[in-house]
Amino acid sequence: MAETESAAPSVPLPEIPPVLLEIKDAKNDLNAIAQIITQHPELYKEVLATINAPYFSLVREIKSAEEAVRMLGMHRIVNLTTGRLLRTTIFAGKDKLLSVLWKTSLKVAVISVLISKELDIAATDESYTTAIFHNAGMAILNQTCKGYPKVIKAAYFDETGQISEHERQHLGTSHAAMGAQLSASWGLSGAIGKCIHVHHDPDKIITQIEKKDEAGELLLVLKIAEQIARLPGYLAQCVNNHEWEIIKDPIFDELKMTEGMYRRFEVGIKKKMSEIKS
Repeated sequence: MAETESAAPSVPLPEIPPVLLEIKDAKNDLNAIAQIITQHPELYKEVLATINAPYFSLVREIKSAEEAVRMLGMHRIVNLTTGRLLRTTIFAGKDKLLSVLWKTSLKVAVISVLISKELDIAATDESYTTAIFHNAGMAILNQTCKGYPKVIKAAYFDETGQISEHERQHLGTSHAAMGAQLSASWGLSGAIGKCIHVHHDPDKIITQIEKKDEAGELLLVLKIAEQIARLPGYLAQCVNNHEWEIIKDPIFDELKMTEGMYRRFEVGIKKKMSEIKS
């Protein structure tokens, strides 16, 4: 992928958190991974809170890292732990955009889990982690590129819906490319990286979804979740989602839904969200 290769020299990636390196070194030792998480109190607290969140709907509450690893398995635990580490690394700081990015990414992640379960596509932990990471590239570019908030706002207002292309023209890279690089360096699956890399290129979005592979399923969930979360409004004060207008019909075809059926589906997901909050 030429885009990600050209982006790397000018926009360095943040270092991998030491605790994530510890987890990687533990390899497939489930007890060691549980012990590492337990030794980091703040991370331990966040991981358990995430696992026990109502949107995952586990049959019973998990009360320890050891129990979590045994019940959910290494892959799911590492995915969820990696996602939560973003908050204290990439999204850390007092910058307003960073705060908004974390809150909206978390909202999209919760909606993604609900959509994944409702449609029975993509693993819920993969959908959650994809959503948490999908705009991490924005946080990186915000810290390295002067005037980035204006660039991304203009990208959302671009009526062509070509958000990544708009960023490439102004910055030489895109937050999607940076997010894909980050997900790879932090050890997430190739499917997650592929999904993040194309998530703002309309033609590539449609092509990937039509492949019906793991990346395509993750992308389908992510784009619906972004639309339900109304991200353009939160991130750029843009009322219209120009990208959605381009990709929605192929998505409806993939779901075998009319627009009316989709709207009822969206209302149902929002109802579930409101029940979680209450």
